[in-house]
Amino acid sequence: MGDSAEPSKKCGDHIVNPHHHQVSRRRTCLLVLCVWVLCSAAHAACPPAMAPHLVQGATDSSPLQGQRVQVRGVVTYSDQIDTPQRNSLRGFFIQGPPSYQPQSSDGLFIYAPNHPVNVGDDVVVDGDVLEFHGLTEVTRVRRVQRCGQAAPPAPVTIEAPAERYEGMRVQLPATRITENYRLFGFGELVVAQGDQSWILEDGSNDRRLTYVPFGMAQDPSLLANGRPLAPLTGVLSWRWDQWVVLPDTALTPTYTGGWRIPRQPVDRTRLVVWNLKNLFNGDQQGFRASRGASNAEEWMVQRTAIARHLAELNADIVALQEVEHDYGTEHAVLPELVAAIAQAGGRTYDIIALPRRSGDDQITQAFLYDPEQVRPNGQPLLIDKHPRPSLAQRFVDRQAQVIGIVNVHLKSRAGCANQCAEPRTQGVKALAAWLAQQPSAPWLLAGDFNTLPDEALWQPLLQQGAQPVRLSAPTYWYRGQAQQLDHVWVSGMPAALQAQVIQGHAELPPMPFNHPLFPVTQPWGVSDHNPIVMDW
Repeated sequence: MGDSAEPSKKCGDHIVNPHHHQVSRRRTCLLVLCVWVLCSAAHAACPPAMAPHLVQGATDSSPLQGQRVQVRGVVTYSDQIDTPQRNSLRGFFIQGPPSYQPQSSDGLFIYAPNHPVNVGDDVVVDGDVLEFHGLTEVTRVRRVQRCGQAAPPAPVTIEAPAERYEGMRVQLPATRITENYRLFGFGELVVAQGDQSWILEDGSNDRRLTYVPFGMAQDPSLLANGRPLAPLTGVLSWRWDQWVVLPDTALTPTYTGGWRIPRQPVDRTRLVVWNLKNLFNGDQQGFRASRGASNAEEWMVQRTAIARHLAELNADIVALQEVEHDYGTEHAVLPELVAAIAQAGGRTYDIIALPRRSGDDQITQAFLYDPEQVRPNGQPLLIDKHPRPSLAQRFVDRQAQVIGIVNVHLKSRAGCANQCAEPRTQGVKALAAWLAQQPSAPWLLAGDFNTLPDEALWQPLLQQGAQPVRLSAPTYWYRGQAQQLDHVWVSGMPAALQAQVIQGHAELPPMPFNHPLFPVTQPWGVSDHNPIVMDW
């Protein structure tokens, strides 16, 4: 279109057309800077001061590093007061007028625990410029002078590279929580929209948080993975070698509904399959458990919470994975769990488990069953792939049918090459070979396969005529990804079989069992896997 004008850009209260002489643009921006300084000088309480972008400079490091400066801006975020529950940021952020320098930020962090300010204060700060672990800041503050009040600058949208927005107010669109793994460890939360993601941080230097951050109600389920959040504003900062947004208002979930445990249909058999995340009760002598709860107090909370949820699930048969392999010993974990389920108002279960053999893993699978509704048919069998063989058992169900169930827990995806695809492949092949030798009675293979639905290693089961049961919700979350690692495969099962994932465990932020907010009175958040419920 030839010489058609590009959109004009604003410099202070002046409109600058980029097709005009560049000298004119520089003079206009210089005029705005001069007005900023002169206004400071004109105010009786405020000396002349520079704008934050001059401290920031146009590169990763400040050109004024080590120098004493007087810098002026409006306070956009303040976090200076430590409490018994929380260590603060011990400083505040200021932002000056737009500089329109493409590589320079208009915001700046001020480390000043002893100079209290409020958001909206127009201040001049006298201190030294420092690059602190990659963050440009003013420290050794000698004086903070208030020059009045001002509205916070309008937030901007973050674009790469983020350095040019360091210390500035930014805005995020409506997002979803995709990773809360570090919430109680580091005060971090990952949110995303489409393929863009951002890290939210609470600004404290705390580790092992005992509270829900971000100004929210003290309910961990509000920050469950998958929860949608309303658009938010905050300040962009460099902390712990990463860009984070420090929200300046409380986070607002746009859906806070809970999860539901379905009622068991009348006269149908119910099976629950669940990885219990290292159910270990210790050795009762100082509690030297190798996994799971770290002390007897944590174990009591874990046991109570799991028992409460299993009582709510009300299954005829329960297939458990990742329980301590100590059945038959004096202080075995399974009898203790069964007693706790009954005490929580649940059923009184019998146990099917095998003693630990030489070379077996520390964790194993087990069945619980209600002898008033179902009964075993034959002896339990091992599909023998050391060190964690699958456990097979036939049951006579409520309809007097003989149903075979294989309780599976394959090798995890960590600790060997290619996400341990080889041992998992061998495990699936062993299941398929075993299934090929069984009678035509219905079989159901279920548990933690540690394998995604689209991986190629399922082929041996398909060749034996087994079919996967489609699940509509994730059973696990890993690095921001909702995953299905737990599966159900069937061969000859009734067509009326229904399966669903009971959410509310893998979605919750991890926390130790003795955390003051651990939901021990609610049937949620007790494992890093969600259980699968099947009715037929």
